[in-house]
Amino acid sequence: MPNLPSLRFPIATGLLAGSLFVLMAAIGLGFVFLFLPTLPLFYLGLGKNSEKLSIAIGVASMIIALSMGLPMGLLFLIFLGFPVSYVSKHSLRRRVQGTQVQWLPVGNIIISLMLYGCGLVAFIALYYMSQDTSLPKILSANIHTAFADLGDDYSDVIETLSGELSFLTFPVTLWLWAILLYGHAWLANRLLTRRGASLRPDFSVQIFTIPGWMLSLLGICALASLIGSESVSFLGKSTILSLMLPYFFLGISLMHNACKALPSRRILLFFVYFMIVSQFWPALILAAVGLWHQVKSMGMHPHKTP
Repeated sequence: MPNLPSLRFPIATGLLAGSLFVLMAAIGLGFVFLFLPTLPLFYLGLGKNSEKLSIAIGVASMIIALSMGLPMGLLFLIFLGFPVSYVSKHSLRRRVQGTQVQWLPVGNIIISLMLYGCGLVAFIALYYMSQDTSLPKILSANIHTAFADLGDDYSDVIETLSGELSFLTFPVTLWLWAILLYGHAWLANRLLTRRGASLRPDFSVQIFTIPGWMLSLLGICALASLIGSESVSFLGKSTILSLMLPYFFLGISLMHNACKALPSRRILLFFVYFMIVSQFWPALILAAVGLWHQVKSMGMHPHKTP
């Protein structure tokens, strides 16, 4: 028979997370604020009661389903609940060698998280392939609707966004999705550390190894974007940019490592992160740095499996 007092905290966490999601959706503050419920879930999942995280996620999903309908409850479970559970579980994986404890690198968790996100995008794209209207056309129509109030002065920009650049919709969303999940996990672990209740001492991204098959996957996506049908080409281009996120995190860790000896390190890092937030292209430069680091490492160790 379950110990009821021990279930109070996970049930309360689930009630809080579900209520926050319903509240954020009702207020309509935007996509970013819908991730706020993951903070209490990560606080539970990365702490000493991590084995009860599934209870909290189940309660939160039920609250959302009862308040907003079953489809919304399932969407919360798929896009937030399962990822929180995965990140929390694998963040606590460790290997003990003598007196040293090696934790699973955060970068490797991000790789799996992005593969999960790309799988969801592929499922959506494949679904619309069987429909009368393709996914690129639906996104194009939605972009036209969203920016209809801007007037004729922005017609060229709108046509570009809804045409040639409509494939950016999913990569930008997936990058934001994964970065927000990581950010909330980092913050929850920081709060646990301050209370002396954390299991993992650090949640920062250190230099990590990206598997060699990621390059093969990027090559397949690039080929699909060039010779595939409209929907396959759209999926290929979207997946390429989405898969660059782990390289972006690797580029960040390389940048932090290279800046350790600089006296004005904080000012430089602040400037770089400000540029990343205000404009997207610096993030792609860091992703290219991470990609080059992997290619160079494989050239130095051709017989070593990444």
